[in-house]
Amino acid sequence: MKPIYKLLILVVMAAVFLPVQAAEEVRTPTHADAAVVFAKYSGLFDRYVPREASLNDCVRFLNQHGIYFGLMEVVNGSEFTIGDCARVMGQIELVLTGEAEYVYGKVILPKGIDSWEDFCILHGVDYKKGYSAVYQALIIQSGLND
Repeated sequence: MKPIYKLLILVVMAAVFLPVQAAEEVRTPTHADAAVVFAKYSGLFDRYVPREASLNDCVRFLNQHGIYFGLMEVVNGSEFTIGDCARVMGQIELVLTGEAEYVYGKVILPKGIDSWEDFCILHGVDYKKGYSAVYQALIIQSGLND
């Protein structure tokens, strides 16, 4: 068999099998996923948010406490990034310690700190581990829905 035919067979096999593999991969967490994980499964708010709470209930609870989840990001399925996780975990830290300052109902970054990532680092909030937990929860959920 000529090398060009071997290459053609390899390309055809890749085209057949790669979409199947990609479909089995876990999707990226969204703002909706993160709101549910933080509100219901983080262990921080389970006294206030029941396990049967809807997505709307979770987002409303977090937003009422200044932990911001934007309507458009939640509804549109926007990706929840590690930077978003730093913001959410930083806002949670400030709310739980009683040090939160609010503007238009949202917990704001304290003065003198450049980013939520810096805030988390300075205050020992492991936002990377938090993001990993959101991602792991998504993997578990996708396994339950199969």
